[in-house]
Amino acid sequence: MGAFVSIGEGRLLQSHGLTSQVYVPILRAIFQEKYSEGCIAIDFSLDDVRRAAEKLGITARNPADVVYRMRSRTVLPAEIIALGFYILRQVGRGKYRLEKAVSTVIDLPDTKPIEALDLTPIPVRRLLPEDLADVDEQALLTVASYCKLFDHFTGLRIYRLRSHVRKSVVGIGQAELDELDVGVAFRDDEIPVVVPIEAKAVADPVNRVQISAMVAFSGDYFPDHEVRPLALKVDERGLMHILEFNATTEPSDLIVVRSACYRLVLSEKQREFIRHTRPVVL
Repeated sequence: MGAFVSIGEGRLLQSHGLTSQVYVPILRAIFQEKYSEGCIAIDFSLDDVRRAAEKLGITARNPADVVYRMRSRTVLPAEIIALGFYILRQVGRGKYRLEKAVSTVIDLPDTKPIEALDLTPIPVRRLLPEDLADVDEQALLTVASYCKLFDHFTGLRIYRLRSHVRKSVVGIGQAELDELDVGVAFRDDEIPVVVPIEAKAVADPVNRVQISAMVAFSGDYFPDHEVRPLALKVDERGLMHILEFNATTEPSDLIVVRSACYRLVLSEKQREFIRHTRPVVL
């Protein structure tokens, strides 16, 4: 823990995704058909997606992918957001809902970076890009785990339980977690805290729907445990941000309760190994 010190400051940026040229027209058509003044939620189904695609002459081989892409990979159409509908989520098998909220994504808090030694073992670190802004979500989780960032952030001893979890959850359908960890405060025989984690590379934003789905998953499969949902996000400067949220299943009620930003420091020897190996960006 002694390797962490506060340094520097700066404005943090986060990409909000790209506007799709394929999925946007479908969602826009559904919204225009179902919206009425004063409504706060719009329910629709896969059948609505298929009908809209057919009417627009768009081939949708996997209609469910239309919703998945729009809720977690790109921003919603401007005219939908303008009316206050920022949330798109699954509410059952083949059932979806647009809801009013203050935003779709979670902006990164402007916090001073904490400097930490990069403790990733050389055989692993030399196969990853030198700049963490170039790594994907699973690589971020690997580095954060080796460097004990989750331990430092939570004040718990953190253990990895599973990676890339995908399970059905009552009321929302399928939930995906990049990692599922558990933490204990002092002794290994204590009741573990469930720590679901969503990791995001540079190009992907932290999405409210994904975080709330992690909480719903944890409540279904670990009903008697405290839940501390986290997001791990790397920005364009290679800084690693950890955000903790309130454990709510309602995306519109989600707030950041704690956050920290880490800058991992490599030694010259580590950099030499990395450059000699010439790691491939996967």
